[in-house]
Amino acid sequence: MKSIGARLYGKKDIRVEAFELPPIKEDEILARVFADSLCMSTLKAASLGSDHKRVPDNIAQHPVLLGHELAGELVEVGAAWKDRYEAGQRFTIQPAINYRGSMDSPGYSYEYCGGDATYIILPQELMEMDCLLPHTVTDHFRAALAEPYSCVIGAARGLFRTDRTSHNHYMGIRAGGAMAILGGGGPMGLAAIDYALSGPQRPAKLVVTDLEQDRLDRAQRIFQPVAAERGISLFFVNPTKTEDDERELRRLSGGEGYDDILVMVPVVQLLEQGNRLLAFNGCMNFFAGPTDPNFTARLNYYGMHYLEHHVIGTTGGTVDDEKEALELLEKGLTRPQALVTHVGGLNAVPDATLQLDTLPGGKKLMYPGVAMPLIALDQIEEFAAAEPHYKELAQIVADADGLWSGAAEEWLLANAPAIETVVAQ
Repeated sequence: MKSIGARLYGKKDIRVEAFELPPIKEDEILARVFADSLCMSTLKAASLGSDHKRVPDNIAQHPVLLGHELAGELVEVGAAWKDRYEAGQRFTIQPAINYRGSMDSPGYSYEYCGGDATYIILPQELMEMDCLLPHTVTDHFRAALAEPYSCVIGAARGLFRTDRTSHNHYMGIRAGGAMAILGGGGPMGLAAIDYALSGPQRPAKLVVTDLEQDRLDRAQRIFQPVAAERGISLFFVNPTKTEDDERELRRLSGGEGYDDILVMVPVVQLLEQGNRLLAFNGCMNFFAGPTDPNFTARLNYYGMHYLEHHVIGTTGGTVDDEKEALELLEKGLTRPQALVTHVGGLNAVPDATLQLDTLPGGKKLMYPGVAMPLIALDQIEEFAAAEPHYKELAQIVADADGLWSGAAEEWLLANAPAIETVVAQ
């Protein structure tokens, strides 16, 4: 059957085109993709091409489909999986398959499996490793964002402290403690805020820093009511607007420092500050992935020895992390709409992917079945003024306080031009 997708042929060579999917094998599943969220990791893969450890050498002849934060519906289930899955089920995936030591992953390695396509074939290893995740989340975009949430859930689960009498490790955020998210105004920082307010182990106090006041103001507007409802003291600090930000951060902690710290950007000064702000038996997770293999920062080993400071790093999530993300979404406890600042169609994927490091805002949410330019939600009224067809969508977004929503997604899928109208068949 025909599919249309954004395929990587080489370094920064992404083409949106129609292609033929082969009939599925008995151990494969045909699926339709409704939503895919762009990830900075995809920019790395698109920039490096076959030099990327997950991208095959032969993409010039066998291009790979991009996108791994996806959600959709199963269309046809091969005979080998009919006892576990059925057509019509909504699904998302955990792309870190880790199949028999292979680095292959949807969105990087497969010719027919990636989120930036209308129809895809799910390979047998995805199901064998339990990485195909059916769900009952109402909106496709929320399910697509379960994967980035799994990453911050993994980071929170990796935090730990010790019992001085037994040396046992106690995992996760310290319930009722003080937590800081440094550099937390970006999309993953927002997801971390959301999880800290929603997960099973919640701090009593949460402090978030960022250098961009607009991002902090937006996060405060979205999450302050949630924190108040759940009895969590939430503070936002812009270091550039504080005379002595470290003193202020220590004061907000209660004076003793933070039990848990997530560092969301690879900045030496931020890591060293986080180290200084740790409380006794506190844990700091370096979440941000540096591109420099020689990236280093100073670490206070006195504190590590006598104050039982713990410093860790995590990357990505697991199947269990993503299952927890879906459970929180199904219960309505998290607000993934907070992450979304732009929406677009499949035709916008190449440019948006290659500009991810310079585009402002948070998550760029793409709808593979739709033809539409990338639109910033805070500029959607101006877009609709020039394109009256989208006036109703702009009103839906305005009614949701400028946020994306299930109603906005429903309108887009029903009324936006189909991608087939702009791609030659």
